[in-house]
Amino acid sequence: MKAAELQQALSGVEVSDPLTVGRLQVFGLRWAVSSALVYVTLDEALTDEILEITEVSESGNVPTLAVINKSNIMVFLMAGEQLIGAKQNRVLNVSIMIAANSKVPIPVSCVEQRRWNYVSRKFSSTQTVSHSILRKQMAKDVHESYRRNRRPASKQGEVWNEVSRKLGSMGSRSGSEALEQVYQDRHTEMEKIIQEIRIPEDWCGAVFAFDGKIAGMDIFDKPATLSKLMPKLVKSYAIDSLEKVNGAARSVESETVKNWLRSLAEAKFDPFESPGIGTDVRIKSKELVGDSLVVEGCPVHVELFSEDLSPV
Repeated sequence: MKAAELQQALSGVEVSDPLTVGRLQVFGLRWAVSSALVYVTLDEALTDEILEITEVSESGNVPTLAVINKSNIMVFLMAGEQLIGAKQNRVLNVSIMIAANSKVPIPVSCVEQRRWNYVSRKFSSTQTVSHSILRKQMAKDVHESYRRNRRPASKQGEVWNEVSRKLGSMGSRSGSEALEQVYQDRHTEMEKIIQEIRIPEDWCGAVFAFDGKIAGMDIFDKPATLSKLMPKLVKSYAIDSLEKVNGAARSVESETVKNWLRSLAEAKFDPFESPGIGTDVRIKSKELVGDSLVVEGCPVHVELFSEDLSPV
């Protein structure tokens, strides 16, 4: 799939009326993408013990982990998914498709600044994705890194600064400055929101908004993938919606979301070689920033964030 074809596919996205829980609005998305790809998600692969994620060596390397896919099926890892254990917790810098029966180094960022010692030999999943503000920041940093040196690196110092800010703003305390503490502290609230958001079976994606502003969007090649990853995505946006709790909640209209998506017509699409299978396409317009993983001509995942999304 060429950039123009991806842009065309995104131009045909249909937007539904929103579901609303508290301060969070969720607009369902449908599109005409047809996918024949067969893959499993990170959590499915870890549960079935067909995927192994470790430090790259005994001494470790902060921005890189080793992934071994021991199965005959591809595994999809979504940008922002959090991994805990080993020498320190990390999040994925980009969405990656891991080939069957392969070992791949993957780019990550540390979200636990004050620990560098083993608590386990392998990483496990927290069933969380880094919060939307950090995801946007990393999407922009990775685009810059791709253009500068063809590598999908983040700015680790800025990641740590945002994790520290998030912990403070949410009233969470962690001796190791671990982002995961925020999700643990708000677990009950997160689960309540997840339970209240019931999505139709034909949704492929969703736009999330809170406090009268669009935050971001995630859309996949098939409804089944959204269904599996929706709880993580809800947490990613809901945890940011909980930062600002003063005053009455404001809403976003469906037409505002449609206009936001129309700005993709003016966006620039920059393709880069993915660390896994396929192409990592970076997307930017005046109103949004994001990226898409394209595998065998199919956009597996598109994440977009509003330029209005910022710490409250």
